[in-house]
Amino acid sequence: MSRGRAAVVLRRKFDSVLSWTVTLGMLVTTVYVLLTPFPGNGFAQRLEFVAIMAPITWFVWMVGAHAEVKIYDSGVLVVNWFRAYWVPWADLASVESEREVHLVTTSGERINVAAGAFSVASSLNGSRVQHRIREEIERHRPNPVPAETGVRRSFDLVLWQSAGVVGFLLVVAWIGARI
Repeated sequence: MSRGRAAVVLRRKFDSVLSWTVTLGMLVTTVYVLLTPFPGNGFAQRLEFVAIMAPITWFVWMVGAHAEVKIYDSGVLVVNWFRAYWVPWADLASVESEREVHLVTTSGERINVAAGAFSVASSLNGSRVQHRIREEIERHRPNPVPAETGVRRSFDLVLWQSAGVVGFLLVVAWIGARI
């Protein structure tokens, strides 16, 4: 079943903006270093640099900008750092939001929501982020609930996009070695 377009996408704005800024800064710095004269000035040294910077950049993006909650007509998609959970409305028993957000399924499973994780700043502000995520999920819960059931879990490592970035950096490294 196609999910269509998400009605709402929820992220931690500060974490997402900071992560995107750091990730883009790391990519721009990597491109700059690859295009400038390099110690040893060879392609192999540039490959080593790409091998170091690409996984670090990927990790920074995954931890900060990747986590989100998407609310659809048929259920909720929780994207955490490295895993995604699809929870149809029929399987969602409740949403807990105290210091963190957890989706509780009808089978009793508690799914942690990385976008609603604890932080000192959020706690000092009365856990507004956590309460907003809970309120948005509850506000979009349809009545009657669609019949689709079955919580699905999957790894969400964003490998194709990462491979594209690595391919781009390899081309830049090759150009830098030719200059």
